[in-house]
Amino acid sequence: MLHTQVALARPVTTVMAALALLAVGLISGKLLRLEAMPDISFPGMQIIVPYAGSTPEEMEELVVRPVEEALATLSGIKEIRASAQSDQATFTVLFDWDRDVDAAAFEVRTKLDSIRPQLPVGADRLLMFAFSSGDQPLAQIRISSDRDLTDQYEMLEKYLKRPVERIEGVARVELAGVQPREVRILVDPSRLAAYSIDVRKLRAILESSNFSVSAGEITENHSRFTVRPIGEFGSIDDVRNLLLAPGVRLSDIAEVEMVAPELTVGRRIDGRRAVGIDVYKSTQANVIDVADRVIEAVDNAQNLPQFQGIQVLIAGNQADSIRQSLSELRKAGLIGAALSFFMLLFFLRHLPTTLIVSLAVPASLLVTLGAMYFLGFSLNILTMMGMLLAVGMLVDNSVVITESIFRHRQLNPGRPLEATLAGVKEVGVATLAGTFSTTIVFLPLVFGEKNEMSIF
Repeated sequence: MLHTQVALARPVTTVMAALALLAVGLISGKLLRLEAMPDISFPGMQIIVPYAGSTPEEMEELVVRPVEEALATLSGIKEIRASAQSDQATFTVLFDWDRDVDAAAFEVRTKLDSIRPQLPVGADRLLMFAFSSGDQPLAQIRISSDRDLTDQYEMLEKYLKRPVERIEGVARVELAGVQPREVRILVDPSRLAAYSIDVRKLRAILESSNFSVSAGEITENHSRFTVRPIGEFGSIDDVRNLLLAPGVRLSDIAEVEMVAPELTVGRRIDGRRAVGIDVYKSTQANVIDVADRVIEAVDNAQNLPQFQGIQVLIAGNQADSIRQSLSELRKAGLIGAALSFFMLLFFLRHLPTTLIVSLAVPASLLVTLGAMYFLGFSLNILTMMGMLLAVGMLVDNSVVITESIFRHRQLNPGRPLEATLAGVKEVGVATLAGTFSTTIVFLPLVFGEKNEMSIF
């Protein structure tokens, strides 16, 4: 075999190239991302259009139909699903598997922006989510206390949510079970009638009184000033003192309070009110590193005086499951390597030859880690199972070739180079044919029609 002749003719070059590949693989093993499953984007999107105060019939007539008509003009669509509920409409768009996900998302966003003026006022806010196997919470944190936490949104956001959001690799943090406080205005009908205030006029005044816009610029004496009217409410007293008519303020006809909104969905731990925090990682982030930093930030928050009497529970942590899965696979690989070593030693009854075959396994795995890093793969359950499968093929080929070389060296003990070449040449073609017959089974998945199984 040509590569065997070149390797034997230039031993120094062969050893240096092997050491370089092993060094690259060793470094790549430290840099590879760790994940439970590969981060795969599926050709689909979910679109949510909120419209508060509407009915399913209104959602279907005013939102679902124009959005469906716009999405139907996209190319490569496999299926569109739409549902209209109270307060929102949900759309699921599925594309063909060979469609580029990023290009499809851009086209969807462009189509929706073109029909935004056709949607009713208050329903022009569009939420779009892509389907990805990595869109699972990195960490699930649950918080409970003897006191009511429904009005503690500002404290939880300041001392827990924001520190976690600032961690590198965190994409977003969702806080559930608690909402920011809002201004509640309870109008007294009798006072409203006494002051002759119309409800629609009252709503228009409230909507037009809280604004923040730029009024342009003024240039005078070679100086330029930006004009920005102050129209935002600064406190709850500003809302109460809003002038509705000459001598009539909002506090005269209504009770104005800052309260926590009523929750439609609640959480409980051991019978106590609870708050949930879900942390999501960004693309290409290392799950283990990000999860460890998130847990560290949660531990630091627990030591603050504001968290006295508050119990923080880590309900889910992807890092723990990944460590456990990879540990089990690593243990299975080590046991298999040990069994292979003793089995080879039993049949070959020659320690140097057995060591050569055994050392080929970790060396090949290190080179594989280097290739995986430069190809953009991560270290997950699927890739490690693939490497364990390849180890079995590697050991088979190594045993066949090494046994052939060992036999020829026994026949020609004084000519090791010629014996090595003869041993490789005798079984090299058969070994390559056996390996290709195994790998060719996967070619239909690689070059065939794309689907969920072939992508994985």
